[in-house]
Amino acid sequence: MTIIGVVKRIMSEALPFVARSPAMQVDWLVVEFRRGVLTDAEMAPYIHLLLSGRINRREMGGDDDLPEIFSHLGREITVAMIRCAEIYDVPELLALIRELSVEDAILVLQKVPPPYEKKALLLLDRVFQAVNGCGDHLLERAASKMAVDGNVPDHFVSAYERFKEILIDEKILTQLYPQAVKQQKKRR
Repeated sequence: MTIIGVVKRIMSEALPFVARSPAMQVDWLVVEFRRGVLTDAEMAPYIHLLLSGRINRREMGGDDDLPEIFSHLGREITVAMIRCAEIYDVPELLALIRELSVEDAILVLQKVPPPYEKKALLLLDRVFQAVNGCGDHLLERAASKMAVDGNVPDHFVSAYERFKEILIDEKILTQLYPQAVKQQKKRR
């Protein structure tokens, strides 16, 4: 084993997850997913730490390496991350995943807000918006497939109908006020 390999092994065993670089955190997650020892619920906090670290780095004006790192991950790992992520982390996670299949979108859409969540509809809107932002009518296709397969969660139908109305309102408003859309894009 080379010296670099020894140093990496020692660091991977000695450093706590939060003290690692984003690349090292993703490497750790990949190893743990492949080992299959931890349950989805046990992996969720680590995914949350990875994504919240990204938010903190962006807010502080730091570099964001995660999109590049995620572009090299295999589908197996991204699906595992989607499966394990808590509903609160889904919008941030989907912003990092380049290609989302209908099956992946269904995994996301079947996540249920916890019973203690006071703003469950707002949370679901954020999740729907994240899936909708993945392009090519993915949200509609996933919702249709869920309906055909009969695996629609109880909360989904009313929340999805509400979200479709929000999309219609957005479309009408952008047609009425195209200048506002241009101003919004400039701010981003």
